[in-house]
Amino acid sequence: MLLLLFVWGVSFCFFLAPPGDPDFSQIMFWYEDAMQAEDVYQFMTQTPLASVITLQNCLYVISFLGYVFFLFLCGLFYFVMYVCDLRKVPIARAPKIYFSRVGWFLVFTAVAFIPIVLLFSFLPYMFLILIPALYAMFGIIFFDKKNPFSAMAGSIVATFGHKLSIFIELTVIVSIYYCINIVISAVLHEGTLGMALVSSFVTAYFTLVIARNMGTRFHMITMLKKE
Repeated sequence: MLLLLFVWGVSFCFFLAPPGDPDFSQIMFWYEDAMQAEDVYQFMTQTPLASVITLQNCLYVISFLGYVFFLFLCGLFYFVMYVCDLRKVPIARAPKIYFSRVGWFLVFTAVAFIPIVLLFSFLPYMFLILIPALYAMFGIIFFDKKNPFSAMAGSIVATFGHKLSIFIELTVIVSIYYCINIVISAVLHEGTLGMALVSSFVTAYFTLVIARNMGTRFHMITMLKKE
């Protein structure tokens, strides 16, 4: 509950007053003009994309990526706590397990960030295969004490026979999240205090829902393996 309140509070601050400028309408106008231009190369030479991107836009993108990374780290912490609870490990040990192994994840992120971005740029639907295959990776890192690259290989093997059900579960969770956001957008006005309050709570809650689902799946996979 305290973790949910913490994530909600940070999310609320970000939703209410995000750093930088989240308005990218000028970039969209530039793209439309470029598509309608007779000579696209000449248009891009005379009006480069950099001319419509502001420093505030860049600041917002950086802060948004930082916010997403924050959500991921909080989700991982809840994942560790939840798996400890399932395995009857004292919850007091969860912070030690988390902080002793999270460094591996940070190193992995630093090394793999650019290749992952390029992979999803060229193959945007790769996540349909990649995410279910790597669903047990973080459990292997934190509880089996493997390095991220060994954990990737171990997760691909461990999730054999589970990938489709993992994909279906994630699809249901994400679909519910987007449906709720559509309802919120229809009821509340963009940029209002109420919108920020409700949207930030929904985002915080579903971050932990996915982490809980990941913990349940990891525990299920490891228990079946032992049997």
